[in-house]
Amino acid sequence: MRENMVISVSNQKGGVGKTTTVLNLGTALGLSGKKILLIDNDPQGNLTAALGYIPAEQKRTLANLILTAIDYPEDLALHIERVVLHTESGLGLIPANRRLADAAARLQVMQLSQYNAVGDAERCCERVMGEVVSALRDLYDYIIIDCGLKHELLTVNALAASDYCIIPVQSHFLASEGVPEVLDMVRSVKARFNPKLEIAGILLTMYQSRPQLCRSVQETVRELYDGEYHVFDRPIEYSIKVAESPAVGQSILEYAPKCPASESYRSLAQEVLRLG
Repeated sequence: MRENMVISVSNQKGGVGKTTTVLNLGTALGLSGKKILLIDNDPQGNLTAALGYIPAEQKRTLANLILTAIDYPEDLALHIERVVLHTESGLGLIPANRRLADAAARLQVMQLSQYNAVGDAERCCERVMGEVVSALRDLYDYIIIDCGLKHELLTVNALAASDYCIIPVQSHFLASEGVPEVLDMVRSVKARFNPKLEIAGILLTMYQSRPQLCRSVQETVRELYDGEYHVFDRPIEYSIKVAESPAVGQSILEYAPKCPASESYRSLAQEVLRLG
């Protein structure tokens, strides 16, 4: 098993369970005795909110670390100590809010100018988050990054800093539409910025074992991708309790540890523990 692993969770479609996967996978890995850091890489701050924090009230966020890495990289370690929140569930969290969109805009400005610079190719805008993650990697067994839909450059940064990518796919008709786009992005990042990046697998979410449609989607995804990309063994079972748990700032494993969805995330964690 590879130690100090960084995993991005990404899909170009909304509503597929990215944030839910990050929160519950992180919790399940933590319950296995691993030290976990979650990074909210979405200006909407959904992961931050799911852990019981109000995004708008967070004064120190991922945006601060990205801007520090750009302007004052020598101070990055000092800022990291101030930004990481220590949650009641034992997970570390780097929160996010709308200020992350400003940091993304700064990365875009950097992108426009970097190719005119001479002798600074290693400090390209796509690797800024990698500098943040590098300063954290030795402190945690697993770092899991929740990627948003907008601000593609933020997702590229996350993938460039990661060892693996997990792609959640909602188990209903046409929900797998976003998968080819993520695969294309992963291939591009792997070729240009991070040759070690791999797809950990495609994760079916909101799965109902009885409806024929869900079973059909599962079979289709396996036929399309299982030869080339791993499909995680157990889909994430649908449960209304999964939607209820963020309202109390808890993972499903804390809120309803015996429900089928909790068992699904424990199964996912066991597969992730075998990566590397």
